[in-house]
Amino acid sequence: MLQQELLSRTSLETQKLDLMTEVSELKLKLVGMEKEQREQEEKQRKAESVLNVISELQEQMCRLQLDIHRQIQERLLLSRGCPKEVAAGDGAAEPSPCGQDCACWEGSPELLQELRHLKIKVEELENERNQYEWKLKATKAEVAQLQEQVALKDAEI
Repeated sequence: MLQQELLSRTSLETQKLDLMTEVSELKLKLVGMEKEQREQEEKQRKAESVLNVISELQEQMCRLQLDIHRQIQERLLLSRGCPKEVAAGDGAAEPSPCGQDCACWEGSPELLQELRHLKIKVEELENERNQYEWKLKATKAEVAQLQEQVALKDAEI
């Protein structure tokens, strides 16, 4: 009887140690996942700041394009001998506000190419941000699952 009780106690102690080991492993995994989640959030913040910078640069590029277009129109009017129209500023030389594709710039292939390059870069960054968001959601779900497992193991102990 005493021997049976001792075996039972030893078995329970072994199970307890196994559970404690498993809880420790889960806690370590949880810490690693939380670190990875923080890193993903930091990457997402960086991607968002890059997107903001690109957006600002696109706006600035459109303003510069409008200004260049206005100057070209003024020079054309001056070269045609219409200084009164330039001085009057009747708006004839003003292009329409820059749209998404800045179509008013057929005569500036370098600027159009740069704009296309920036648009492609923005699309790439948006795709990257979407991937980070997806990974972040998956990581959060896994962290929640690990926390539940840790809570269950703690309850078992």
